Amino acid sequence: MIRKQPALFVLVWAVLGIVLADQLRLPSWLPLLVSAFLVVAGLYAVYRTRPTAGTILLGAGLGFLVGFHFSLNHVDIGPRHIAIAAQQSRLYRIYGRVADWPDLRQNRTEIKLAVDSIRGDITRPVAGAVILKIGDTTTALQRGDRIEFAGRIYPLPSGSAAGSFDYGRYLNLKGVQGIVYLNSLLNVRVDRRPRVGWLSLVDDLRAAVSSSFRRNLTPTASALAGGFLIGETRDIPVEVYEMFRDSGTLHLLAVSGSNVALVLAFFLALLRPFQLRPFGRSLILLAVIVLFAGLSYGEPSVVRASLMASLVIGARLLRRTHDLNNIIALTALIILAVEPSQLFDVGFQLSFITAWGLILLVPRVCAPLKPYHGRWWYRGIIFPLIVAVVAQVCSTPVVAYYFGRIPVISIFANLVIVVMVSIGVVAILAMLVIDLIWPLLGLMAGSLVNIWLNLIVSSLVWMGGDEIPVIQTGPLLDGAAGVWLVILVYVLIVLAGFAISCKPARRAILILTLLVGNLILLGAAFAGSENDRLEVTFTTVPGGLAATVTDPSTQQTDLIITGIRHKPYPIDERIIWPWLQRKGVEEVRRVFLLAADYDAIDDVLRLTSRTNCRSLQITDRLRPSVRDHVRSLEKRADSLTIQYFRTAGDSGGDTGYSWQDGGLHLQTPGASLLFVDRLQSANLTPLDTVRAAFLAVGQKWTGSANDWVELHSRGYRGVICSKFEQASETAYYDPALEPDNLPPHRCHDLSVEGEFVLSLPIAAE
Repeated sequence: MIRKQPALFVLVWAVLGIVLADQLRLPSWLPLLVSAFLVVAGLYAVYRTRPTAGTILLGAGLGFLVGFHFSLNHVDIGPRHIAIAAQQSRLYRIYGRVADWPDLRQNRTEIKLAVDSIRGDITRPVAGAVILKIGDTTTALQRGDRIEFAGRIYPLPSGSAAGSFDYGRYLNLKGVQGIVYLNSLLNVRVDRRPRVGWLSLVDDLRAAVSSSFRRNLTPTASALAGGFLIGETRDIPVEVYEMFRDSGTLHLLAVSGSNVALVLAFFLALLRPFQLRPFGRSLILLAVIVLFAGLSYGEPSVVRASLMASLVIGARLLRRTHDLNNIIALTALIILAVEPSQLFDVGFQLSFITAWGLILLVPRVCAPLKPYHGRWWYRGIIFPLIVAVVAQVCSTPVVAYYFGRIPVISIFANLVIVVMVSIGVVAILAMLVIDLIWPLLGLMAGSLVNIWLNLIVSSLVWMGGDEIPVIQTGPLLDGAAGVWLVILVYVLIVLAGFAISCKPARRAILILTLLVGNLILLGAAFAGSENDRLEVTFTTVPGGLAATVTDPSTQQTDLIITGIRHKPYPIDERIIWPWLQRKGVEEVRRVFLLAADYDAIDDVLRLTSRTNCRSLQITDRLRPSVRDHVRSLEKRADSLTIQYFRTAGDSGGDTGYSWQDGGLHLQTPGASLLFVDRLQSANLTPLDTVRAAFLAVGQKWTGSANDWVELHSRGYRGVICSKFEQASETAYYDPALEPDNLPPHRCHDLSVEGEFVLSLPIAAE
């Protein structure tokens, strides 16, 4: 292995060094010292003609050197680190450079800023980066711009809200050590980057591509073309995006290795008539790879695929034989040497696991079919099917672990949609070339591309649309046990590949299958017996929010709705019921309604019938409106109980619900969750801070620093709202805001996140 695949050997040590540095939180000097010792020992072993021992020691030394790089960037905090400033409750004048392309969200922009100095009493240099969150969607700042502004640096969250991922660790692995919030860019001084150069060239080319899409395609088709070709997904309609997600084909909207392969194949076809020499053709292809990587915002998946393709092209250019295992390992090693935190990126893991799975399993699966390799039906149908199935099998354990869901039709959907999208990408490239040569002909080509992209969406609708079935795997794979179960599944997959031609492997796979099956059953039993946490899932509805509360002991679900507004379409049929079905909720025990438009009450009443709800509990102020609509309930009058409550301490049932503080209060010995339609913090009763307390706000909320301080002082750990807008900029400069008060990253904006899951402890923590 060492001689044939040296990159793979060193990669193993690099991964070990990163994992040790991360899990043990090693100071950077320690892995550096170990690395130096191992390198010296390795050189001495080589000098004493012990090549095997020397190679192992040198490989280990290089691995710990990568671990040193990780500790230096993500563990150590020196005296000039930006994290030190983030721990102080002070305003600073911040100077830095935009280090990445802006991340445009629905109602905000996030920008990574490499800070070089800050000014408080004096100006001092610092190292590190912050995330600048601007309360508006803007492209006024671009990568490479230098900026100066006044702001407060918030520390990264030290932990995650119950039921959510660790946002602080996520940002730290991205090289970010603080968060800055700005309402607008009015008081930001900008020093624009040079008008000529690599970044300007890439931005101008990207703008030209987007302009061509808008001229020649319909809005939806234009958004899909941007997603398929360069990973620009912000204009894709939500319902279309969700269909790609639930069908297991969301990876097609993130530029990946397949895009790089299609772009290279397209340009190879364009270059063929020119009969270029291999050297000239290789240089052009390398230039195309670099330009495409920049055009797609330098996405990690594109960088990985581009680096891999460049190594293959370079090997062929030098007329050297190459081993794909070694190429993939060398690609991973280069990436980890430059940015070790990529090891924990989901895309990194999926890319390399899938690539190695294809190399290992596809030849073994295809071997029994060798006599048919020349047949057209094998090349056009069987072989693509094998590749799709193997890729899906290899990626499914990681997808199940990180996302807690497995699309039931993903293999079939990938087989169909991937082929259609691949044809679409080639057609989009052809349209761009034609539009560049002759715009009128480009418009005609765009009409054909429109038809094809609409056909892709129609295919997703045919497969189930927004009701594509998924398997929920979150409870089974939670915690450290889930990691070992995923590893066992991969061992099982590898053994399955060897079992095709190896009798001992067939025996081993039988034993391991029984072991994994029993572990899954055991895990399911333990997961099913856990009854110490309530699972609350939030989503937006027109005018407010909806939340399901699932009781783990009975597996019964309550539904809470607030702020619902009338729309010209049935909200229950188009929004709430499909959302409940995707969650696997067919019946609801009780529905609580806090606020609703007069014409929206019909939607709620129809929903109670559809979900077989037996109890509808409504605030007393809605009593006249509900009575006007009660005729629609005549058929269910004997099965539905309607109760009205005044928000003044009335009991809402037998499981900890009560009406108070102008809303519905869910309270257990270990948790407290208050639902309100509008936030009036002055009316909120101070809470027992021993409980994990959260606040859910139905209507749009405009928050300021004073609001965060007030909520935190009353015992609230976080806020979930249908839409969050920052208050005026001066409100964020309140000197009373201390570093241990509730920072804005504890606010979960459903208009941005779409859905949020909160796991509330039933017992006292």
